[in-house]
Amino acid sequence: MTVRDSGAAADYWRAACLLSFSHAAGLAWPPPGAPRRSRAVGHWGCNPGIAWAAGHLAEASTEEFLLIVGTGHASSFVFAQRALRSAMPPEAISEANRCYGQAGGEPTELMGIAGLPYIGGELGPALGVGQGIAASSPGLRVVTVIGDGECETPVALAALAHHDVLPAAPGACWLPVINVNGARMGSSARFSPERLRKVLEGMGFAVIRSGPWAEEAAAAARRAWDLAISGVPVVWLSVSEKGWPAPELLGNQAFRGPHAHKPRGLDLTDAAIRSEIDGWLRRLNDPPVIGPDGGVSPQVRRLAGRIRLELPTVDAQRKSVTRVPGARTEVSPMAAVDEVLADRSVRIFSPDEAASNRLDRCLVSGLVTEVLAEELCCAWTWGSTEAGVSGALVSYEAFAPLVSTQLAQYLKLISARPPAGRPPLTVVLTSLGWGNSPTHQNTDLVGGLLARTADCPVRVVFPIGATSARRRVNELLDERDVLAVVTCSKQSLLDLPDPGGAAVGVRMKNATDDDATILAVGDIAVAEAAAAMALAAEHGIRIGIVALVEPGRLDLAATRRACPPDVPSVAVSWVAGHHLAPVYWSVRPAPSTHLGYRERWRPTAWETLAVNGLTRWSLLHELRAAGCAIPPELDRPAGSEPLEPQPAPPAYEVRRL
Repeated sequence: MTVRDSGAAADYWRAACLLSFSHAAGLAWPPPGAPRRSRAVGHWGCNPGIAWAAGHLAEASTEEFLLIVGTGHASSFVFAQRALRSAMPPEAISEANRCYGQAGGEPTELMGIAGLPYIGGELGPALGVGQGIAASSPGLRVVTVIGDGECETPVALAALAHHDVLPAAPGACWLPVINVNGARMGSSARFSPERLRKVLEGMGFAVIRSGPWAEEAAAAARRAWDLAISGVPVVWLSVSEKGWPAPELLGNQAFRGPHAHKPRGLDLTDAAIRSEIDGWLRRLNDPPVIGPDGGVSPQVRRLAGRIRLELPTVDAQRKSVTRVPGARTEVSPMAAVDEVLADRSVRIFSPDEAASNRLDRCLVSGLVTEVLAEELCCAWTWGSTEAGVSGALVSYEAFAPLVSTQLAQYLKLISARPPAGRPPLTVVLTSLGWGNSPTHQNTDLVGGLLARTADCPVRVVFPIGATSARRRVNELLDERDVLAVVTCSKQSLLDLPDPGGAAVGVRMKNATDDDATILAVGDIAVAEAAAAMALAAEHGIRIGIVALVEPGRLDLAATRRACPPDVPSVAVSWVAGHHLAPVYWSVRPAPSTHLGYRERWRPTAWETLAVNGLTRWSLLHELRAAGCAIPPELDRPAGSEPLEPQPAPPAYEVRRL
């Protein structure tokens, strides 16, 4: 292609390229402007290809559409599009270019943009996020642009393979576009255009391919819209060289293909390099699309006005569902969660585990979408949430760490941007401490999130029973702009009342003090602590329980008063003990044994609890070792079987700490 190809889309592309390069290189506006810093930063290579596809889609569209960019390496395109759409003044552009990637300025992968529904630090999930938004936004056209390198990721392949599982809402459509530039970040892409065509056609897509010629791209964009709007699965392969239309060489360095990814080595203090850049930018702006005052032509602004990068702030009442509290008390915490999710019409995304996880009412209500791909289910939940529709990812805790990077990216997004009124991205994990096989036990995700709770909009909650699960999930669904993670069991457990608060105290009725304290995290740990309390009560020993329901939000003063340092104590959780050690020490600085999951297992669920030291007998043994006067007959081997029937809990009272 030559830069003299005419048409509004080609003009938009040239304007976006001029802005993107000036942004990365730190040049004053309008082009060719003097350098405002000594070196280029950020990324360049993928920006022109994205602008090329976006401009032609805008020219072919009859209305505004949402554009989701898969890679965070397209920050300079995002800046360029926002500047074109808002008619940003030249001095503001110059200052933004100067500050980009500098101390006190914007990071090289843009953060903090109000309404931006995706930040692509991780490659691949953007397709699923776009699908989730399209499925939850009637009437909205959604375009997701990813690179051919991203097509190598499992989550992108899963989204493409399962395009028919999550259809767009009425009047909405989802159009994936692949920026086929032949390169990943620093090497060649694995998928050639022909191989991509074969793979996508095998998945049921109509595949449209075009190259770097304006008439061909315009026809491809029109055809892609026609098919997408009519409901035909379609993918547009927009093929161009990475870095085009930059020269083959800049400063005697290769500047096409993988070498175009980052403009590394562009020393803008070098007069020869500066002269090369000036000449190229002048050629790119001939005929002019950027005037001497920095303004752009009306047709470029018209196309930029059809491309929307941000979603509007969500009205919290617009898509809320009336809460219908259940009158029954469930003995399975997950059954209570199912009740709440169904009553509030929360959209469930689950990797083929909804029935196993007791989501019976949600299944009957048609709220569940299942695909055996955690990463895709997480991306769909993200998209639903961004569209203002309550969604929940429900999975076993064993496989949840697969989505840890996506959740970390989502936390960065909502931490950096202004409040947007989005419902929580909710993750419900079934703790399998009492059931299933050892392969389904992995507490790494909640452990990692607990490390973030101090300064991130994340809530990690461990209900203490069914009533507690019902209350806590209802509260979390009323939150906005947070990541909410709930871990509870699907087995039948003791159902303690829950007065609310980050910590709950359980004490024998009329007791003024305790002979020992158990700090417990998780319903299984609380149930075993209550069994230990019942056994000890028969011998006149008063054990108090402090359940840390939300370890990241404790009232430390109140919680410490419930855990006096001169009383023997033990801390127990199904989460790996080292993840919670900082919490335990903040509550009770005195020495205390920390029991938790240690990746040790045995053939049965009870034996697995025992080998991890998490049974009632283990708790009583540790309290005796800590100085509590536990009778010898209660100091049984950790693997001893539980009593049949279960010991009845003593009369107790539950208080909020």
